[in-house]
Amino acid sequence: MPQMHLQHVALSVTDITRSGPWYEELFGLAKVAEFTEPAPMQVYMSPDGQAIDLRQDPDVDRERFSERHVGLDHVAFVCADRAELDAWRDRLTTLGVETSGVETSPFGWHLNFRDPDGIPLEFFLPMSAG
Repeated sequence: MPQMHLQHVALSVTDITRSGPWYEELFGLAKVAEFTEPAPMQVYMSPDGQAIDLRQDPDVDRERFSERHVGLDHVAFVCADRAELDAWRDRLTTLGVETSGVETSPFGWHLNFRDPDGIPLEFFLPMSAG
């Protein structure tokens, strides 16, 4: 069976001028494209080709994100080892982002936080890597 690799995630945001710089600074991404039609959209890319696309639809529901709606629960980014997970915790703290702290689950360790629209994000270290 072929392997599946996630190349990008596209998120709807309420204020692209707030969310774009937030993602750019957190992950050290480069803005590689910007569109205005059919709605404002910015594409940010990591050096290894992973992308986060942000879209601000003029008719977007302005309510804060809730994982209780059908569609998306959270987005998780994998860490190679505990040092990397701890480095992300420290980076989020430096940027003033509120986190859950590193928590243990049956599958590994995770660090939960939210973007400016309340979209849940996570850094995850699988038990097999720890």
